[in-house]
Amino acid sequence: MKNLLLSPWSAVLACAALSTLADTLGTVWWEQKKSWVLLAMIGLSPLVFLAFGYVGSRFGLAKASALTNTLVVLGPILVGIFFRGELRQLSSVELVGMGLAVAGITLLTGCSPGKVS
Repeated sequence: MKNLLLSPWSAVLACAALSTLADTLGTVWWEQKKSWVLLAMIGLSPLVFLAFGYVGSRFGLAKASALTNTLVVLGPILVGIFFRGELRQLSSVELVGMGLAVAGITLLTGCSPGKVS
């Protein structure tokens, strides 16, 4: 059985999660100016780029960018809506755009013609 933790798909999710965490920490730092938050964000940032490099080497730059960058946009949106209570600040057009982002992820991941190494 293939180790799921070493699969390129796990790396896509890890890259998106790390980036979401870094984006969230950046927002928290600008609001609260706590040194530990800044240090955590600075320490986390290189891991985001390394994870993306791994994903890019497995999927190719175009597909890796589409997958991870769409998830990188979606992750902070979900954090903002569910953990920061920002749903009321979004217009219906913005919500449609977010839905289209989810549709893009679905098309990229569910309609992949080739096998990923």
